[in-house]
Amino acid sequence: MSNNGQQPLFYEDIYDAIEKAIGVSGKTKKELAMILYPGRQIDTAKSLLSRALSPENTDVHLSIEMLITLLKETRSDDFIYYLCDEFGFERPHKKDTASFEREIKNQVKGLKEQLNTIARGLEQMERTK
Repeated sequence: MSNNGQQPLFYEDIYDAIEKAIGVSGKTKKELAMILYPGRQIDTAKSLLSRALSPENTDVHLSIEMLITLLKETRSDDFIYYLCDEFGFERPHKKDTASFEREIKNQVKGLKEQLNTIARGLEQMERTK
């Protein structure tokens, strides 16, 4: 089921949400496994990821850092929406990329202006010594 902002996705469990996030990411589990388990043999990494994403598994789990990496590499919306649904929170609206970038650029511009003001003040202090 696609989520075009009008039709909400529903998940059976957290594993289903993660599987959907992986499915729409365009990345294979093999690629994700290599990111999550660097230095491991490809087959070992893929096996570890498959076991971590299985509700029947009891011996391999994703650490918080690994989960965050997985969310960055896939579509984090599914995981966030699952948690909202599970705990009764309203699903957040995602910021559109253009306004988010504009907001960051404005913040950086403001910081540059502050640094320039501080630098001018330091120069003035040194000249008055």
